[in-house]
Amino acid sequence: MIAVDGATRVVFHDRVRRSAFSLLTVIGYALVAASCHKEPPPEAPVDDGCFGARCVEQAEAALWYGDDAGAREPLERTCEDGDPFGCYRLGELLREGRGGPADPDKAVELYEKACDGDLGEGCERRAVIAAEREEPPKVILDYAQKACDKARPLGCSRAGELYRVGNGVTQDLIRATDLYEKGCFLGDEIGCARTGDLLYDPKGKRETQARALSAYKMGCKGHDGYSCLKAAILFHEGIGTERNLERALYHFVSACELNVEDGCHVQKQLEAAKDQFVDLELKSSAETLEAGGLKAYEITCRMNQQGEKALNDVLASVARRRRALNACAKDGAAVKVIWKADEGRIQDARVRGKAPPKAAKCVNQVLVKSAMSLTGKCEAVLLLGDPAGAAKSLAARVGAPPEAGDPSEASESAPTPEPATTGGRTPVQRKPLR
Repeated sequence: MIAVDGATRVVFHDRVRRSAFSLLTVIGYALVAASCHKEPPPEAPVDDGCFGARCVEQAEAALWYGDDAGAREPLERTCEDGDPFGCYRLGELLREGRGGPADPDKAVELYEKACDGDLGEGCERRAVIAAEREEPPKVILDYAQKACDKARPLGCSRAGELYRVGNGVTQDLIRATDLYEKGCFLGDEIGCARTGDLLYDPKGKRETQARALSAYKMGCKGHDGYSCLKAAILFHEGIGTERNLERALYHFVSACELNVEDGCHVQKQLEAAKDQFVDLELKSSAETLEAGGLKAYEITCRMNQQGEKALNDVLASVARRRRALNACAKDGAAVKVIWKADEGRIQDARVRGKAPPKAAKCVNQVLVKSAMSLTGKCEAVLLLGDPAGAAKSLAARVGAPPEAGDPSEASESAPTPEPATTGGRTPVQRKPLR
């Protein structure tokens, strides 16, 4: 039999009607049964933490978005799972107090764990902290050497410094040179400069001079102005290589662009000489120096000879008039003097800064026409007269504010070079070891 639903005019077979009725009956019983159970079934526990690579992803995401607090827990988990880089990065957060309280001691433990896990950055950072905390040199050397063995350049240079000065170890300049040189090849420009200085000897073996030149060139490529200047000098003088004016000028210009005054001065020298070889006028300095019974403080000379011997010769020449100079300030004084020498004599001299007019005039008169074998310009604080009075005057000068520049020097000073494209780095002086 075929039935027809009058309301919708839908045709149903009896078998379909019976199946539908049975289905409705089953659903009804199910609903009744469900209503009899008041409590929901237990849910599986949820762990909000991370596992494995997921922790690394969470830490990376948090650090990317500047969420240092959110990075701490996943980094801790990765460290616990044996990831040395996770230990190192967590140590950085704890050391700097980023994303939570600082914990320097815990950071040290994490750096040690990272170092034990063969991560050079951990060894390198641990060596830096050991130096900052003035821990025994043996500890510093141990971690610096481990960092160097793992190809960390600053670790090599730090270890080299300890061997150079003999701090905590027997002084070993050969070992120091090797460590500095390795740091140089790994990209530390200060290691390059130190390597060059240890190898440089104008009268040494050609192959050793060539190593020094190579190190200075690499330091210059790393935008260290001092290294550029030294490479330029070696090219100009033909030390470790053939004399090459073009390459010398290139490196002098590079030094000038990195705000090294000597580079700018010699660049002008060479341009004025129409690119001919010249007697280089470079600065030599010493914090303190004594010659012929005369003491000088902060002596600096720009002249055609350089180095400690040249400075000693200059001061010895001035010391020949020591008695007359002492008579200018019998009670003792620290007098800053600037003088120029040429053709075997001091042509011009003047006292700079505070000094009694009578004493200043006396010093000028004594120095002018004094014999001087070297050509150039010097300045120094001379300690004259009574030693106790001179020491007192020097102490007052050291604590005094900087003096105004001498207007007569304005035309001779090198112009301020345009900022070099070196990431803001302008290494005028030798940079301290990091």
